[in-house]
Amino acid sequence: MLIISQSLRHLRRQFAQLGNAPTPSKEFHRWQQQFIRDRIRLTVLISMVLLIILAIVNFTVVLPALTSSANEQLGLSVEQYRLYPYFFTAQQLGLLLNLLLLRRAVSIATLQWHFLGYSAAVLLGPQILYMLMGQTVLDLGGWILFFMLQAVLIPVRWRWHFKSQASLLLVVGASVWIFRLDLPDIPVEMQQPLSIFFLIVMLCVFGVADLGLWLYERLLMREFELRQQLQLFLHAVSHDLRNPVTGTLMLLQNLPIHAGKAWLHEATIAQMMAGQERQLKLINSLLEAHTQDVKGVLLHPQVVRLRSLVDAIALEFQPLLQSVQGQITVLVPADLPPLIADPTQLQRVYDNLLNNALQYNRPGVCVTLNACIQECDLYCTVSDNGQGIDHLARDETADWSQQHRVFERYSRGVNRRQPLHLGLGLYICQQIIEAHGGQIGVDSHHQQGTTFWFTLPFETGQHG
Repeated sequence: MLIISQSLRHLRRQFAQLGNAPTPSKEFHRWQQQFIRDRIRLTVLISMVLLIILAIVNFTVVLPALTSSANEQLGLSVEQYRLYPYFFTAQQLGLLLNLLLLRRAVSIATLQWHFLGYSAAVLLGPQILYMLMGQTVLDLGGWILFFMLQAVLIPVRWRWHFKSQASLLLVVGASVWIFRLDLPDIPVEMQQPLSIFFLIVMLCVFGVADLGLWLYERLLMREFELRQQLQLFLHAVSHDLRNPVTGTLMLLQNLPIHAGKAWLHEATIAQMMAGQERQLKLINSLLEAHTQDVKGVLLHPQVVRLRSLVDAIALEFQPLLQSVQGQITVLVPADLPPLIADPTQLQRVYDNLLNNALQYNRPGVCVTLNACIQECDLYCTVSDNGQGIDHLARDETADWSQQHRVFERYSRGVNRRQPLHLGLGLYICQQIIEAHGGQIGVDSHHQQGTTFWFTLPFETGQHG
């Protein structure tokens, strides 16, 4: 009893939390309206295809089997299947009309009628026609199929689903109460209780589906509102943090021009400028990672000669190399065939990998850039002779999943010289390489160095 009581309290708390869903914003209503319109259109199209497939099966398999049987008890089924073409035509016309009128739907109220009209065209219409003929047909499989299709493809507005289900059950319940069921193999006194049992089963099925829709709708609302809050936060970061940092950096850059009037030492100014630049890189990387998560990596492919690109990158890193007594060796062959890629994005990959190699190792590190052709891919490497990545270098048996953790968001190594970093550089590299259709990985050995590698497919680039 104690376990049951605790479970009930836990369930009650969960429902209380879900019941306190945030009030939907106007943006959520606009998004939901477009989502519902698109999903209703998709559901109608899929239903039309399913009905056509079912019609083909009925006309080619079921109906010939029924007509060839000598069993007299199948007479009612044969008569029902002879009416099937009329029901099928009515369903298709109803769905087609719904699809045509959906273009004019401009409000949630109009979309609700389209949703209910879908259910009426597929399920309610045939039941009403059977009722007018003095018959009751329980198509449990068809009901579950199409109601579940609705729940999966249009998982919003659980009240609409409830209205659709209730309308069908009311019509079928009235038909069963008036005409009863004609089941030859079941005694007459058992037919009505059995019908009630079927209806109760359907109520349970629909109840579970509606509960799932209710829970999903609230979780979807929470997720949407959290995304909106995150966007507002990032906008505030961009506006309220990046602009002051940029202004301070510009001020510090202009101070050495008036060195005679500046009371700060040049070394102090240089240190403050470096700190502001790191903060600006952090802010930009945070905004960039979020943008890539939402919109993906935007590529502008063009013909790229890797050797020329790498030479230009190595030249840009010369000031940083001098400050850390480092060295870059370029071994990329000059005769590599050109590839189709985004040079700006590839430069960012190399920038992040080179910065990692220079920042996470002791002064005097040597970095080697190389590339070669492996089948249809260009295999590129950025290697250093540093101390290695700690958790990978000490475990020579590290599998792919362990190695891949360094590319996760906010994965940070130990950097005593520059502790202010978010761990987004390698994550951004992974997004860029995968957007090109390639892969990225790392090999590291204790006190022997680290090699980051990535592939760029020639075929994808040339045909893209």
